[in-house]
Amino acid sequence: MGNHPFKKSLLALSIGVAPMLAHAETTTDILGQLAAVQAKVRQLEAQLHAQQQQISANEKAAHETAKEADHTAVQISGIKDAAESAGLKGLKISGMIAPAYVYNQDQQASSFVFLNRSNGNPSAFSLYNYDNSYFGDAYIDFQKKTQGGTLWHLTLAPDRGAGVMVNGNSIVHEASVAIPVAHNTKLIAGQIPDWEGYEVAWDNQNKAITHNLLFDFTEMGTYTGAGIDKTVGLWEWKTMLANINSPRYYYGGHGGRAPAVVFRADRFWPSDGFEDVGFWALVGKLPNIDVGPGGSPLYPSGTSSAALFEIDGSRVEGDWGYFGQFSAGQQTGAAFNGGTARWYGLSAMVTHNITPRLLGFARFDYLNDSKNGGGLPGGYIGVSGTGNSGTPADSFNSVNGFGPGYVQDANGNWVTGDPNTGANRYALSLGWNYVLTASTTLKMEYRYDRANLNTFYNVSSHSFGKSNQLLAGSVVVTF
Repeated sequence: MGNHPFKKSLLALSIGVAPMLAHAETTTDILGQLAAVQAKVRQLEAQLHAQQQQISANEKAAHETAKEADHTAVQISGIKDAAESAGLKGLKISGMIAPAYVYNQDQQASSFVFLNRSNGNPSAFSLYNYDNSYFGDAYIDFQKKTQGGTLWHLTLAPDRGAGVMVNGNSIVHEASVAIPVAHNTKLIAGQIPDWEGYEVAWDNQNKAITHNLLFDFTEMGTYTGAGIDKTVGLWEWKTMLANINSPRYYYGGHGGRAPAVVFRADRFWPSDGFEDVGFWALVGKLPNIDVGPGGSPLYPSGTSSAALFEIDGSRVEGDWGYFGQFSAGQQTGAAFNGGTARWYGLSAMVTHNITPRLLGFARFDYLNDSKNGGGLPGGYIGVSGTGNSGTPADSFNSVNGFGPGYVQDANGNWVTGDPNTGANRYALSLGWNYVLTASTTLKMEYRYDRANLNTFYNVSSHSFGKSNQLLAGSVVVTF
């Protein structure tokens, strides 16, 4: 006899009933006990039937699940094949949009800032001002990694990317490739954004809305050339031979052989927080827009020799973040008086997560630009103009606070100051970021700028002063 659970139950029932029958005194008792036994048998049969139905249902469900899994696997395989044949394998797409609102006290400007040319003239070149630099922007980023490990990178940014600053109306911020050529070594080429500093161009990667003085006025925009990127242990270094801030040097038949060598090295520390110290240097030729008497160019080739150095570092530990940068450099014939421009400066930022969603920050900048009347990389930007009532107002320096400044003569007229002494600049920014959703951040910033000379033009009083204030807000949405 087998071990079926029903047979075991019936046997046990019969064994238990036997004594009952033996002690039964009447036929009626016997019949009642037999009816009870029959009822128990029917109950056990019903339970057995239910168990058999459940077993059958489970077997059918398992079979259907296996069929569905096979079908899903076939679909996934088809999707993968289709994506690969369409070139989507290894493709990553991301983007950002960040409208801003800015109030500038001296300029009496209060408006939204978004994808606009900084001088408000679509047909003219774009001036780069600290109250209208790399913010109020949008970009879309494409990265494609091939099976061989080559990384292709394209970033499009209308009116705010490196392209519009150095190549007319180009919307291309970055167009580069990184090709593996040996162990931990890549060949890099194309148009690549600058490697300097602890700040980057985009709003979703910075805490403040505006940028520090070094980012805005002493750093490069982009490199066009080729080089090497190599990782050795905790070090990464990269170098390029490139045109700086120019896709190609033309300069009207005066020659265009003006490349520079740029170098960057970073040391990383593995820890619970993030820590990085970086070094950057440039030696070679930079564009120089300076002109001599009568508007003739001082440097017909459009470039002059330059040497720049920078060190920066960052550390994030717990709720606190620390960031710093020191820069120094010089460029031949790039100063106000036609001499060599020399500058140095520093920037420091502290951030603190007050709550998981709310972050506060404070940033202080200093830029010494007093040599030879002032001058910055690329030459002294002296866009001539006049304010109301004939008051002179350089449309670049009177907004940004650089140059020899202005003084009042005996008649109360504003005239250019000492051509051999430029203004030194300071800036303090305070603000917060609030993470509204996983993809949306609200930002606010108050900024106070100051110079040691009268370089800021006030459009209301038609006068020059030593300080200005700015208030800005921004909403940053990413995907």
